[in-house]
Amino acid sequence: MSNFKPTVDQAEQIKLIHELKDLKELKKMTFQQIADKTRENGEEVSLSTIKNVFSEEKNYRHDYTNTLLPIFNALSGKDDQDDPVIQILQTRLEIKNENIRQLEERLETKERKHKDREQFYMSVIEHLQAEISFKNEQIKHHNEAMDRKDATLKELYNKLLEK
Repeated sequence: MSNFKPTVDQAEQIKLIHELKDLKELKKMTFQQIADKTRENGEEVSLSTIKNVFSEEKNYRHDYTNTLLPIFNALSGKDDQDDPVIQILQTRLEIKNENIRQLEERLETKERKHKDREQFYMSVIEHLQAEISFKNEQIKHHNEAMDRKDATLKELYNKLLEK
């Protein structure tokens, strides 16, 4: 009994890969035929990647746009566009691709905000470091002034004692 518990995204990908496997069985296409078809479609996916997608291993982290969509396009073919199953799969892939695009957009926005915050904090740090240097100089000058005053007071005290 396996402890494998897929995440929501993995569960979706597992479902999609099972549907691709069913479509491959239905079309009776070999891995090489799928690879050739992806190349013909201008969306080349390597034979080893195709074998990996269809393997029984629990690796469900395949790129939708560069791997699963080209495999789907190779399996579906242009003559299958009227098939409702193909249309459903195509719609699911389009929705997934749109979700991925939106997530990538959000990630880019967050990365930009993070970079802006980082620059802001770096400028604050630089300002505070300059302020600390200024305060250190002030303290140094105050200490020097106090030392001079102490020396003067000591001198005056010694003169008073001599009298």
